[in-house]
Amino acid sequence: MKREFIISAVGRNVTGIVARVSKAVYECACNFEDSRMTLLGNHFALMILVTAEDEKVHQDLEASCERLGQEKDLNVTLFPVKDAGEGPGTEPNYEIRVKGVDRMGIVYRATQLLASRNINIVELETRIETGRDGRSLFTMRTSVVVPREVDGESLRRDLKYLAEDLQETISLTRI
Repeated sequence: MKREFIISAVGRNVTGIVARVSKAVYECACNFEDSRMTLLGNHFALMILVTAEDEKVHQDLEASCERLGQEKDLNVTLFPVKDAGEGPGTEPNYEIRVKGVDRMGIVYRATQLLASRNINIVELETRIETGRDGRSLFTMRTSVVVPREVDGESLRRDLKYLAEDLQETISLTRI
């Protein structure tokens, strides 16, 4: 029976983090299924969904993650996936983008609105850049699953009100 695990690792950005983690995955006879890796400030973060055919791999993978976690500036966590395949749909059908001057609470307010409508966030990415005028500009890109029972017009209206309240630009695009 196929087993699934999620490995997360965060550490100071040094060359070779991905190689060390992928070596541990390979040596435990696991396969990369899905992954996200990125630079956050001066730290590197990764999340990997791995699978294994062997039921006993959990102990080996746990020991490998512990060894990786003992390395300087690397925090590694292993999550066994118990209910694989359950939960809300994961194929995004809309993308939401937010752009404007950076303010505290933008992510909270936008995600709270989505949660209140039972909209599942599949992916969320934020970035702050300095504009020509020196102000911090915020962008957020979110891929979501909007359930069929959610009225598109009322969602667009609520996003418009939120955009006006936050003084941001918010767009909703069907994908």
